[in-house]
Amino acid sequence: MRNPFSSWNKHLLRLLYTRLTMFSRPIGFTLGLLCLLPGLAFANAAFSVDGVQGKLRDNIEGYLSTLQLSCSAPQWQVDAALTQAREKTRLALEALGYYRSRLTFSFKRQNHCWHIDIKINPGPPVRITRSDVAIVGPGDNNPGFKKIIDSSGLKVGEVLNQGLYSSLKQRLKSYAREMGYFDARFTRHTILIDPYTRSARITLIMQSGPRYVFGPTVLHQSVLAPWLVRGYLLYHQGEPYSANLVVQSQNALVASGYFDLVQLQSEVDKRHDDQVPMSLTLTAARPYRLILGAGYNTNIGPNFNGKLIDYRLNRTGHSYTLSTQLSPVQSQLGFEYKIPLRRPLTNWLNLASNYQYQHTTTAITRTLTLGGVRTHLLENGWLRKISLQYLNEYSYSAGQSLTSELLIPGIGFSRTRSNRLLYPTRGWSVDATLLGAVDGFVSTVSFAQINLSLKGMHPLLGGRLFGRLHLGATAVNVITQLPSTLRFYTGGDKSIRGYAYQSLGPTDASGSVIGGRYLAVGSLEYDHRLVGAYYWGVFYDLGNAFNKIPFTVYRSAGIGFGWHSPVGPIRIDLAHPFERPGPYFRLSISIGSRL
Repeated sequence: MRNPFSSWNKHLLRLLYTRLTMFSRPIGFTLGLLCLLPGLAFANAAFSVDGVQGKLRDNIEGYLSTLQLSCSAPQWQVDAALTQAREKTRLALEALGYYRSRLTFSFKRQNHCWHIDIKINPGPPVRITRSDVAIVGPGDNNPGFKKIIDSSGLKVGEVLNQGLYSSLKQRLKSYAREMGYFDARFTRHTILIDPYTRSARITLIMQSGPRYVFGPTVLHQSVLAPWLVRGYLLYHQGEPYSANLVVQSQNALVASGYFDLVQLQSEVDKRHDDQVPMSLTLTAARPYRLILGAGYNTNIGPNFNGKLIDYRLNRTGHSYTLSTQLSPVQSQLGFEYKIPLRRPLTNWLNLASNYQYQHTTTAITRTLTLGGVRTHLLENGWLRKISLQYLNEYSYSAGQSLTSELLIPGIGFSRTRSNRLLYPTRGWSVDATLLGAVDGFVSTVSFAQINLSLKGMHPLLGGRLFGRLHLGATAVNVITQLPSTLRFYTGGDKSIRGYAYQSLGPTDASGSVIGGRYLAVGSLEYDHRLVGAYYWGVFYDLGNAFNKIPFTVYRSAGIGFGWHSPVGPIRIDLAHPFERPGPYFRLSISIGSRL
């Protein structure tokens, strides 16, 4: 008997199909995909791959990871999944050069879920028999292109890896754009594979086109004088284009503190006459910043700190900082005025004044300093500082008072290198300073002094080995005629940690520490990461301040724990002193980078 509803059902289905086809194809495709997803949802079904190991196995499992099959899937969905798995496995094998593989698939239900076994005989791989990779045009002699090609892994005799081929193409394209070859294009890019002879011939030819140069930079800003803004740019008009110089210039502008928003753009679409125009848009940052803080330092005890900073006093970028520090051991009030010069990244002038009151276990001092420092980053990477400072100091030490007045010229050189900014494992730093004064030329005493600080870091056994050496020497007739702040003392967080701050050095007849002509302090440390940003370490310090050789060497050793916090490295050390009776351990807290 004929179903009376069959014609109605056909009419309803035809009407539904007509309405669905009124929608766009993407919507139809999405609806179709949604209908298939329930059948391919893969929650607990397991694939096992046998017969291959290493990168080949990892690549196959990576391809199969996109395949989904639910434990409750019916038989027809399992058959469809096996077809897809076969195709994905074949593609994964061919991507690494295996074109004549034999695959065996089997499946069964185990623990109420599907388990699919794939047994693979990969067979012999296809090897590269010819590799023609070249850059033609003006960029053919660029060493960067040659380095990328030489490190591609696509050498004659190697197993074909299509991933390396794709990576080489992308690296060449990226490097060409980074170095200003904006017209670069591949004129030939093929891989001819013969599975039966197991051979592959690679041809990859890039026409570099000309290397563009930096064109004019158009400024869109009203924050600073144009000459000062351009001083932060590390490129010049007419120089060969480099994306790295663009990034470094933008970072320098951001780090200056003058701007809230920095947009430095290469207008590649507007390139002409082998030049790329540049556009720089700047938005001013807040000029003022007030910083207040309180803390504890084992050298100076509990302390309160405050800073008022004006980053942009005028359009020529002058700035000033008013700072204060209050503590039982050391209190000070300072004012610093910074003037950027023609090349502000490498050349600036600091004018400063500072009043400091210090009360340590060895002396009481009141110091007023006025002076200036001209800082210049040399082309070889060294930072040079030329200074002139006026010092007026009253000190009371070992029952004697001294009032000194000096005009002190000085010069210093420093440099720091490390493999990374946060938690470096390899690096070094050097800081050398020479200063002096002449009696009768504003000064009450003649002297010359040199300071040398050497630091080094090297990876060892999964951690870091750190060494530090500080040497100093003073030429002066009578050391007690020199202001207390220019004499050498040691002891404290950054010298010999088992002893109190500035508690070591030459003494007078009563045993009071009066400071010395010379300084020799060294330290050796080893630290290792515990977990995350936390680490532990052990250390050994030794040295002293002295007036003649031989001298008494003070030693301390201990254990430390550190944390690389968002505000910088913080370390707590427990140090045991060996030469002087006192507490068995001394606690010290230090903040800041080792280098």
